[in-house]
Amino acid sequence: MKRIILPILLLCCLALTSCKDDATIGIIGGSDGPTAILVTDGKDNNVRMTFGEQYEKKPIRMFNVDGELYYDSGLVSDMTPRCGTLDGNLKKGVGENEIPHKSGEANFEIDGYQNATSITKEVNIDGEWVIFRKYKYLPENIDELKYCYYIKGHLNNAAIDSEIVVLTDSKDVTFNDVYEPLLSSQAPAGSGYLISHNMISGDKWGLNLYAENVTPTGMTLKIEQFGGNHSGELQTGADYFLETTVNDEWQAVETINGQPLSWNALAYMIKKNDTTEMNLDWQYAYGELKPGFYRLTKEFMDFRDTGDYDKETYLVHFTIESTNDLTENDIEQIALEHCKHNYDYIETTYDADNEQWQVEFWENGAKLAAQRVTLDSDGNLLGTWFAE
Repeated sequence: MKRIILPILLLCCLALTSCKDDATIGIIGGSDGPTAILVTDGKDNNVRMTFGEQYEKKPIRMFNVDGELYYDSGLVSDMTPRCGTLDGNLKKGVGENEIPHKSGEANFEIDGYQNATSITKEVNIDGEWVIFRKYKYLPENIDELKYCYYIKGHLNNAAIDSEIVVLTDSKDVTFNDVYEPLLSSQAPAGSGYLISHNMISGDKWGLNLYAENVTPTGMTLKIEQFGGNHSGELQTGADYFLETTVNDEWQAVETINGQPLSWNALAYMIKKNDTTEMNLDWQYAYGELKPGFYRLTKEFMDFRDTGDYDKETYLVHFTIESTNDLTENDIEQIALEHCKHNYDYIETTYDADNEQWQVEFWENGAKLAAQRVTLDSDGNLLGTWFAE
């Protein structure tokens, strides 16, 4: 069948190229994966691929200050009045699609910048103060990356478009190249390009929540706000509640006294185009959380006036890690204390899904028994024998 299909495919490609002199045809895939035929006019960036469609790709303006990269957010600052003094100087030192690796270097013509918030700086471009946002989580191999792009596309079955800022070692990087390593079921996956990317939030209020400094008794809730279409002042209260997974379902974490929590009627202002941090201590309400997967639910308000506001609920997921640092040998010694079998050798494995060790005892090529070793936060044995 392949001997018939390939000549026909080639004939179709030749027909397409004859329709337009500058047409480009690409074939993605092979015998071990899906194949997509890409036909473009060589001028636009609309490309349909395995995981979605690329709408736009273009170089993005960027500069470097003290090793941190800032990229053009496309937003214009409304801050007035404004001092005319620059807080730092900039000079173009690389091409428009290249990453400025040196502090004070930019990939476009500009004199300097003014400091704005903890995550933004602003530069005057054609009379407008454009907001440049800090690139989050620079990769360790940043020195191996050369190019920077803004790419917009749409993942298959996604509710909204995806906008990303991409750092890479290839000028040919596509929307698909960014997402293939994340979504592909094949291994190894990806184009082989070195890629780092930041998502541009599609949230209507520009809010993103992060859990940092997580412990069994609390954490730092990092609330990042940037852009969005809120019409008033963003606020949140002191209240929140916790849930954990039980048999793959979310259930409320039980409070210490078994009663619903009561909260002070406080309002916390969310800083615009900046980061707001809240230090949460839930020990008095939930006690010390056991190792596991959790999510925190919190309500935010777009406040315009008394009685005039909108509300939205946001989630942030986090994990409480096991606090004991016992080695595999320690686990085997615990199991041996409970072993009543003669054995030739031991096999020890860790089940990450159930957060437990399994120690198997073998004799003459047959498994005699196994000890499931589950430990609490104090290292106490919670395992039981089961016969084979």
